[in-house]
Parts: sequence; C-alpha cells; structure tokens
Amino acid sequence: MTSMIDVVFLLLIFFVCASVGMTQEDLLSTLLSGGDTPSSTEVVEEDLLDDVWIKIWIDDDGECVTEMNDRVYPEFDDLRNTLLRLAEAAPEIPVILDIASEVTMGDVIRLYDTCQEANFHVIQFAVHPAVAPPKKLVPIN
Repeated sequence: MTSMIDVVFLLLIFFVCASVGMTQEDLLSTLLSGGDTPSSTEVVEEDLLDDVWIKIWIDDDGECVTEMNDRVYPEFDDLRNTLLRLAEAAPEIPVILDIASEVTMGDVIRLYDTCQEANFHVIQFAVHPAVAPPKKLVPIN
C-alpha cells in the first residue's frame, strides 16, 4: 500500500512540475496575412481630437492664471464649465496638466479634481526635464 501511495505522489508531482512551464495557447500571437480578397465595406477612420493642454502659473500680481489650448480663463469657474462640456462630448480626450513650479498644491488639486469631476478618462501631468550640467571626466592615472 505504501508503494502505491508513493507512485501516486510521484505522478502528482510530475504533472504539477510539467504544467508550470506551459504557455496557454490563447495568449500566443499569430501573424496572419492580409489576403487578396477585397472587402466590400469601407474602413472609417475616426477623427482623433487633439490633446487638451491646461497650463497654470502665477502671474506678476501673484494671481493664478489658467490657460487651456491657448485661451486664458480669468475665472476658474469658466474653465470648469468648459471642461464639463468638453467631457460630455468626448471624455476620451487626454488632458495634460502643465503646472508651473510656483503654483500652490491647492490649485493643482482643484484643477485635477475638476478634470476627474468632468470624467475624463486620461489625466496626465507634463514634465519638463531639468538640464543637467555636463559631467567633468576625470582621467584615471
């Protein structure tokens, strides 16, 4: 009886170990040729809308200035209403927030929350990489 249990456990371990390295067939990619048969339907390409760039900075008077796609919004409520109407029409448009370093975190959160309230699918932050000074190479003696 003991030898029969050993054989069963060995078979169990063999099948468990053998199945670990297998790839599921439905995940394998397949290259298909285009074929020579013409299609009777036309392919309609969607008119992709541009990104929405929202820039926010502090002006010389210390006031927070907001600009969306080269249009300045003096009041934040005007920008909010425009974003809500735009999201109703096309919520898949990516919104990119370009925020100056001197803008307070409260203004950043208010702008981000407004974009989320409008139900935009993609909200991103623009990053301006700092230019690093060139490294001085020191020769090894």
